[in-house]
Amino acid sequence: MPAVSIHLPDHPEDPTVVVRHDEVGEPFTVRAYLPSDRAALAAFYEGFEPQRSAQGLPPRGPDRVARWLDTVLPHGIHLIASRGERLIGHALVVPLDRPGVAEYAVFLHQAERGKGVGTELNRVAIDFARTRGFQRLWLSVEPHNRAAVRSYEKVGFRYRPATIYSSEAEMTLDL
Repeated sequence: MPAVSIHLPDHPEDPTVVVRHDEVGEPFTVRAYLPSDRAALAAFYEGFEPQRSAQGLPPRGPDRVARWLDTVLPHGIHLIASRGERLIGHALVVPLDRPGVAEYAVFLHQAERGKGVGTELNRVAIDFARTRGFQRLWLSVEPHNRAAVRSYEKVGFRYRPATIYSSEAEMTLDL
């Protein structure tokens, strides 16, 4: 399936749709979030399992999901992954107070985990962050979430040494 190009309004030179493949060769697309995706993204989070799995995110309940999306969507880069019309993932790159540094988070539908989709989504998000001028990504991860940690390590994230044994370890990636 050929990639279709659409563009983010404030950076028309950035292509925003790419086709990737999971570990068994099944294609999925990653593209920029559009306002028309809001209902599908809310439904994705309302059905997300396990609830409140990563430092209390995503929030539980439609009203809390809506408030959280209202807070995060206006800022940074938001990518969605899909198979056909089904939304399967959301990656967020949200600027922090430090110039050139952004917080990174990724959420993947439970049926897509363990297939390499998250790692590919991470790669695409990193490329977008780099082209947008970010110099470092930061994230927080629960160390017992080994699948997430391995995925982050595969794309170059490294633990911040002082946090490796805490309940919420921090990882960074210099772009």
